[in-house]
Amino acid sequence: MRRVSVGYWDAQAASSDEDTRDAILAGFRTARAFDEAGAIDAAHLVLPFVAERDVMLEIGCGIGRLLKWSAPHCRRTIGVDVSKEMLHRAKAHLAGTGVELYRLKTDLVLPFAPRSIDFVLFYHVSEHLEREDTWKLLREIRRVLRPTGRALVAMALLDHPDNQHEFTKWARHGDPDDVRSRFYSESEATTLLQMAGLHPQLRLYVPGEFVAVVTPKGQTTLGAMPLVGLSPRRGGTSDRDPTD
Repeated sequence: MRRVSVGYWDAQAASSDEDTRDAILAGFRTARAFDEAGAIDAAHLVLPFVAERDVMLEIGCGIGRLLKWSAPHCRRTIGVDVSKEMLHRAKAHLAGTGVELYRLKTDLVLPFAPRSIDFVLFYHVSEHLEREDTWKLLREIRRVLRPTGRALVAMALLDHPDNQHEFTKWARHGDPDDVRSRFYSESEATTLLQMAGLHPQLRLYVPGEFVAVVTPKGQTTLGAMPLVGLSPRRGGTSDRDPTD
């Protein structure tokens, strides 16, 4: 990963609260709206796939928008980011939650032992990375996942009209900070996962994105996702209506 990209995120985190929020997720002008959106996203992208005894890791955690709402549901919750300034903001935002924060170096090697993580969140990150770096992190995800672990992986798709607009915008105006939106085809997304040794088990519907829950390909049973479904999460109860 290029240092110019890291510098961009450091600068955004050192800016005003509003500018920092907008760089992470555009469209939420107030801290309350941003926080509420994090709660909703965590409910859809994290909580169905974790249990109380799990160790969860988010790659590219920013200021902890999703970790704040995920931490109460896991035994241990970890966030990593390439930006020192984002982590500084995350430390304040996540005070009292018990979330652990670590700096991810530009070589993109996760600072964790093999088979030590139960759930990895890799959401809204690959669009800011070259394909080679996305593949590196997918390989790292497979390395740190336990044999029964799972990860939620997202890649933005070029066939969506909004993403095509973004693509042409970056093509016309350039990308001096190396943070332009990168887009994939369905075939490219599935091929990268295959090359990294990750097996899609469940597809989530998010317009304009390929979002899948994946598991290490070396599992005894492929295609089965016993920890994902409409039944209550392990170690707790669920108030979700299976007919929703």
